[in-house]
Amino acid sequence: MRAMVAVFNTNTAGCTGILGWVLVDMIKHRGRFSVVGACEGAIAGLVGITPAAGCVSLWLAACIGFITGIVCSSLQNINDWLRVDEGMDVFKLHGVGGIVGAFLTGLFASESISALDGASLTGGAIDGNGIQVGRQLAEICAIAGYSFTVSYILLFILKYIPGMRLRVDEESEMMGLDRAQFFDEQIGDWSIAHGTSSPMLMGVSKEPSASKDEQTVKTPGV
Repeated sequence: MRAMVAVFNTNTAGCTGILGWVLVDMIKHRGRFSVVGACEGAIAGLVGITPAAGCVSLWLAACIGFITGIVCSSLQNINDWLRVDEGMDVFKLHGVGGIVGAFLTGLFASESISALDGASLTGGAIDGNGIQVGRQLAEICAIAGYSFTVSYILLFILKYIPGMRLRVDEESEMMGLDRAQFFDEQIGDWSIAHGTSSPMLMGVSKEPSASKDEQTVKTPGV
């Protein structure tokens, strides 16, 4: 029963994450929103509900997804503030979203939901157990500290492994990594290197262009 609740909660939070993100977009951009942003909102909602999926009711799961979408969308420029080149927005979505979700779990966790499969877990502030909020904050700090330390050590080691540089040179950065590090990257019929279909990737051969005279349409009687 509790597994079913977790599935419904996860789906619902993903949906309301979209609503939260789009709401911020429409406020910031005067009634317009981004489809890419809506997709990011879904991810934010799914990340936010992960700690609480089996611990909260459906309507509270909707609130968690909605709030997480709003917070993550409001921090769209966090990479610029931190001066970090991070095109996948991993920290903004998974880092910030995870922090928000873990904190809200301390507020909304319900003993009645946990008891659906016979488990006995401590509820959150909504059940009168406010101390759980403090525990969640301590957990967030501990996990963030551990993740930062281990990531720093691993990246420091990678820095000195040949072929595993953390940064590219300025010329490659300005050109774009697709063109600097790959022979020919193609999206649909558009090639980054050439701007047109790539014969090597598409399996077609380019025929010689017709001469100007052959391309001219002749009108009878002229």
